[in-house]
Amino acid sequence: MKSNYVKIRETESKNVQLPVVMTIAGSDSSGGAGIEADLKTFSAFGVYGMTCIAALTAQNTMGVKTFEKTSSNLLDQILKANLEDFYDNNGPLRVIKTGMLTKEAIQEITKYDLKNVKFVIDPVMVSTSGSKLFDLEGIKFCVDKLMQNSFLVTPNFIEAKTLYTIFENEKEITNLEEFKLFVVELQKVLKCENLLVKGGHVPFDDDDKVSDNGKRIIDILYQSANDQLTVFESNYINSENTHGTGCTLSSAIAANIAKGKNLVESVGISIDYIHNGMLQMSKLGHGNGPLNHNIKPADHLHQVVEYKNGDIITFDENHTFLDYLKNHPTVKENWKKYTEHPFVKQVAENSLQFDKFLYYLKQDYHYLIIYARMHGLSASKAETYQQTHAQATIISEIVTEIENHKRKLKAYDVDYDRDIDDLKPGKACIEYCDYLINCGMNEDYLGIKTALAPCLHGYAEAGDYGIAQLNLQENLKKIEHQKVYESWLKEYTSDWYKKADKEGALALNSLVGNGITRKRADELVKIFNDVTLLEINFWSEVLNL
Repeated sequence: MKSNYVKIRETESKNVQLPVVMTIAGSDSSGGAGIEADLKTFSAFGVYGMTCIAALTAQNTMGVKTFEKTSSNLLDQILKANLEDFYDNNGPLRVIKTGMLTKEAIQEITKYDLKNVKFVIDPVMVSTSGSKLFDLEGIKFCVDKLMQNSFLVTPNFIEAKTLYTIFENEKEITNLEEFKLFVVELQKVLKCENLLVKGGHVPFDDDDKVSDNGKRIIDILYQSANDQLTVFESNYINSENTHGTGCTLSSAIAANIAKGKNLVESVGISIDYIHNGMLQMSKLGHGNGPLNHNIKPADHLHQVVEYKNGDIITFDENHTFLDYLKNHPTVKENWKKYTEHPFVKQVAENSLQFDKFLYYLKQDYHYLIIYARMHGLSASKAETYQQTHAQATIISEIVTEIENHKRKLKAYDVDYDRDIDDLKPGKACIEYCDYLINCGMNEDYLGIKTALAPCLHGYAEAGDYGIAQLNLQENLKKIEHQKVYESWLKEYTSDWYKKADKEGALALNSLVGNGITRKRADELVKIFNDVTLLEINFWSEVLNL
């Protein structure tokens, strides 16, 4: 008998914190809608999902055959179990999303005063396949007990008209302006904080009129706190993969809210996720098939939006994009803490313990390997062959720097190949590298270059700061390691490094030559600031050994 031995690799443990969303809804036995769709969507967006099943259904893509309610007693026990574990004592529960509800489920959830938890209510009344899932009495009860003061309600157009006619006379909507007014009026009726009316059932033509064979879909978000109306326009998709689209859209929005994104961004990203899920799926079932929940969603709104005439920021040689990033109110103080870090001052003053500097060199060796890999990732997302060539050149220069690091370490009897177990990256290095890799996987070319900018340009400024401190030490006695420290500072104030610093700033500026939207600028500022803080931590860890 042949025998194989397979050893599974040892993996590093990481403290990955996931926001939690609980869905209270019906179960879909066919897996395309309800609880099942919610959980798939939560996973796609990287949040942890809990459930409270309000009813079990027997259904497929052709419709709901029958369903059975969960008893009040069992609902009570489910909610208690979930909340005592994930809500009490500042637990990670951020959002509760509801779908198909029963009167019993509404009664049980409204017993709790859940501060700091946002409710996203999807008033499921009629499924895509046409099955009725909520009666009139139940709708009224839901409005009175749950929708009022909820963070967001997300009816489709038919559900929105049904909700409106419970309290007001029916409205005819024939064009976009009437649709906008209707959404604002419905929010006042429901008394929720925010309202999204999904317009998949009312396509518009090019003249903003409702049309049976229109080319556009309009979804409208109204935020009452700032009286802001946001219209999301997208192409009409002629597809049978529509089962569970309503559940999935609301779940995607809930997941993004739990991750801390604002409502406009959450809705925009979620709409794009639905569209891609419908288009990237072969039909399943004999009715309206499910969408593909396994696709990777976008991370930022700018990745899915075509900006026409938004708020554009422009830059030139006198006011570069790098200047904007460094001097942004979010970044400015942190940038100074980084480029004038006590680590650099101690190096200049020759007061840094050499074993700490040696630890820094080991950490920097690991970082440079990831730094080179990041330029490889940016090359894969380059928009021109010149950009690809530039990244290849930079990688070659980084490889030379890595080899120089190895020689430096050998001078102090540290051999990477021999002492590999003693050269493991520290916590600050791991966090920094993980952040960069995540940017490399999820950002575009500009986003990656922004994430790499603090290292290149920060060391240039830190070198100048260190040399200035060094010059203040004119009477300092020449003692051990001073030449090593002085050499390190002069490397980052050398002519070749100053040239790289200048060329890097110009290259970054060229990427935003036609300007960028303020929204995108804010996203890039956050990346730049995040990396600046990681640079601070990198040096602080050395001093805190």
